[in-house]
Amino acid sequence: MVLIEQLTGSAIHIGFTILAFSLPGVIFSPVAGVVVDRFSKKWVLVLSNASRVVLAASYIVVLNTLEGTWELVAFYVLTFLTATLAQFFSPAEAATIPLLVGEERLFTANSLFSLTMVISQAIGLLVLGPLAVGLVGVQGGFVIIALMYLAAAILVFTLPTDRPFPRAPKADAVSPWQRLWGEFREGLSFISGRPRLQAAMAQLVTITTLVMVMAMLAPGYAARVLGMAPQNAVIVFAPAGLGMLAATALVGRWGHWLRRINFGPVGLLLVGLGFAAMGLLSLDYQILLRPILHVYPQAAFSLTSATIAIGFALGLCMSAVNILSQTVLQQESPAYIRGRVFSVQFMLNNLVGIPPMLVLGGIADVIGIPRVMVITGAGTIVLAIVSVIIGRGLIRVPGRPSRGTVSPAATPANTAPPVMEETVQ
Repeated sequence: MVLIEQLTGSAIHIGFTILAFSLPGVIFSPVAGVVVDRFSKKWVLVLSNASRVVLAASYIVVLNTLEGTWELVAFYVLTFLTATLAQFFSPAEAATIPLLVGEERLFTANSLFSLTMVISQAIGLLVLGPLAVGLVGVQGGFVIIALMYLAAAILVFTLPTDRPFPRAPKADAVSPWQRLWGEFREGLSFISGRPRLQAAMAQLVTITTLVMVMAMLAPGYAARVLGMAPQNAVIVFAPAGLGMLAATALVGRWGHWLRRINFGPVGLLLVGLGFAAMGLLSLDYQILLRPILHVYPQAAFSLTSATIAIGFALGLCMSAVNILSQTVLQQESPAYIRGRVFSVQFMLNNLVGIPPMLVLGGIADVIGIPRVMVITGAGTIVLAIVSVIIGRGLIRVPGRPSRGTVSPAATPANTAPPVMEETVQ
């Protein structure tokens, strides 16, 4: 995204990159959820990471053979393919956590999972990425990425093998595609009529959309609004990462209490206020029509400090809402259908997240990034209220639970031990 900001200076082009990463979630999630529930989750994880080794190495080929527009198009294609693999990897990953740790340790496990994600991303952004490019160049950086995906494939290979849940025999007249679509509809039917599940999913989708919007706007916010180099978008991302780090400790320790007070909508409300505050902080850009720090260099400390503080608060609240909502999805979904539930969530992440990302990218180029941040903040506050209404059952998703669905109180999600081979043995 930094490269595209340098080449084009347009939020729309950054939006195309995020689109290439998001579109597979709409196209392949129905297939991915069924695959994760039908086949071994361990082998889905292994094969996904092994395939991404090849794709990471493909960037080196593109850098050595293509230029200009075709190089950009090739990056979009590789991003699309990498994201396609993620549609299989992510539901398998999320569905594996409860099988490994058991239901009673989900808050701690999800907090630890989020912690490792935040630390790895922060180290990659602040240390390893710049260091690798400085020492071995961009192509050397992609070699390192390929090697790290290979290491990840080897690590997940050491997981105990899970056993897929048996499927009822189907009539021969039913085509494989009809069978696949029918199993995906089971996941949709399971979600319908369960307000807590729907509210948690709405909160997760909102957070994912906001992360995409932030990723799209941050390079331009640093370069065009503040007047820094595009790579200095780290002043937004790094504090947000530290906030996420703080959230993992907070939720790991007080997650059950935060869930009792229904922190999800409150966290979304605070996120909305944070986006609006960041936009209001930089509204001078709309008047000056020049980067703020180019006109007021003496404001560098105060403006940067305020941006860092708001970024920290955004990361803290967004991560807390994400951990709590993901735990609800895991606890409320029995193991036999959990992969499809998460595939529905990942599909909605992209289906709901893509339109506002593209629309806001175009609007940002017309009315300015600060005003778009204020609009985003106001919209988030509205969605926080909507999630409360959904959670209370006042808005219901059309449909009804499938015949084979068991009530949450009796589902394997609350009663069954982890279904991993070593546990069974």
